[in-house]
Amino acid sequence: MIELAFLLFSSAVSVGFFIGSLILMSVGRRLGARYLVREKAAAVVGLNAVEGAIFALMGLVLAFAISGALQRFDERKQLILQEANAISTAYDRLDLLPSEAALALKSKLKTYLGARIDLYRSGIGFSLWEGAEVASRDHTTSLSKLKDEIWDGAVTACAAVEKGPGCVLLLPSLNTVFDAARLRNGANERHPPQVIYVMLFGLGLGSSLLAGFGMAATRTRSWVHMITFAAALALALFIVTDIEFPRLGLIRVDHFDHFLHSVLEQMR
Repeated sequence: MIELAFLLFSSAVSVGFFIGSLILMSVGRRLGARYLVREKAAAVVGLNAVEGAIFALMGLVLAFAISGALQRFDERKQLILQEANAISTAYDRLDLLPSEAALALKSKLKTYLGARIDLYRSGIGFSLWEGAEVASRDHTTSLSKLKDEIWDGAVTACAAVEKGPGCVLLLPSLNTVFDAARLRNGANERHPPQVIYVMLFGLGLGSSLLAGFGMAATRTRSWVHMITFAAALALALFIVTDIEFPRLGLIRVDHFDHFLHSVLEQMR
């Protein structure tokens, strides 16, 4: 489910950048025209080095932002697969316990997996203040309780059989299950510093001003070039933001949840 608050936020930022870019290109063109009149020149010369440096820095920061976002996007898919494998392994190893304890813990682990799926299906929201995904408190409280029940049940069952060889395999596998969940929860908050987005936004607007300044030599304003330039940067900014929050926007990792659903179906 697309988070409306996040979609409105990311869209507002992109639209604001698009409008600001067009305005600054118009301002830059006027400043460039005044410069040409004052210098009595036919074209803007001598500023290529400055423009080249600013545009190069803009491209570098944009490439860095996109590359980092894609890397974190792929890591999230890997963490989903890692959690699915961990839960499947732990579920199979519960058979090493006495049958009564194994059945009880299997039921709780099945409930735990269902709660984990439900958390990422409907329990993730967006905090504008924190600039990150936040999990529903009801979901996290329920999961924490299930985690304690599973672990306490496993420890109690192992104590009853004097920590036999099966427990040597079972307890570490349960640890892996909970570690995988913690890694996925941490991935929700793994984003670049907000100053990177501010820098990207500012460099984009600065590049728009310079682009408009360079258009001063043309007699007529080319709206096609201006709109294309502004739209390209605004779209890039929107996509970077959307990839950073793949549970809230349009670009999502939900399709990878089928690994968790497959494990849940096998449990049933």
